[in-house]
Amino acid sequence: MSITVILIIVGMIAIYGGIFYFMHLKKKKQKEMFLNTDFNAEMRKAETYKNNFLNGELAFIPMQMEGKIIDAFNYANIDYSTKDSIKDGMKDSLKGLATLGTVRFHTVQTPKYLILSGADLHLLDTDTEGEISNHLVFDATRLQASTITELPLEGMIKAFAKQKGDNVKAYRIALATDGSPIELIMFSALLFTYANAGASAFSLNVQKNLEEIIIANDFLKKLGDRYSNLKVTGLLG
Repeated sequence: MSITVILIIVGMIAIYGGIFYFMHLKKKKQKEMFLNTDFNAEMRKAETYKNNFLNGELAFIPMQMEGKIIDAFNYANIDYSTKDSIKDGMKDSLKGLATLGTVRFHTVQTPKYLILSGADLHLLDTDTEGEISNHLVFDATRLQASTITELPLEGMIKAFAKQKGDNVKAYRIALATDGSPIELIMFSALLFTYANAGASAFSLNVQKNLEEIIIANDFLKKLGDRYSNLKVTGLLG
């Protein structure tokens, strides 16, 4: 092995080691900040935090809502297990074989958003270009027939939840339709679980992580206040 290769390897180890150490310090700082945070006071800032997001990186949500009130919002993910992932991987491989390997297929999960507006819950789905591909509305009758359950923190669900702190919870909400319910995973923090979200799930901005926790808790609290069958326990504030 040449000295150049050795130097490259050592350099890469040093870079990755530095990144992991930096992230460790950030997580430690976040944990310390949360321990000293008055979450009751922070929950009273939920409206301000919500509007900051809606006037900034999530400005497309008010545009899609076309003037309808936005009481609260949260991110959502399809209920996608490891078994589903393996199944899709096999399907994608078979599709690739069908084209003699000239085309590669990859099943992609895309961001979804839940918006509470009055008595209605809106579900916005996006395509691979980030554009809104579906806009579904669940009225009071649908929501009264829907359910929510807290999920045990294990596997990938636990890994994603931990990115936002030690007290983040995960839930499965089943939204009633004329046929099978639409089942989604959401957290008490703004979190996506699709594959390429892993790198961005942990923000280096500790204040932003706090705001994302407050916004999601505000959504879950308001949803439960309006529909007792969708109430969860252990929320902040």
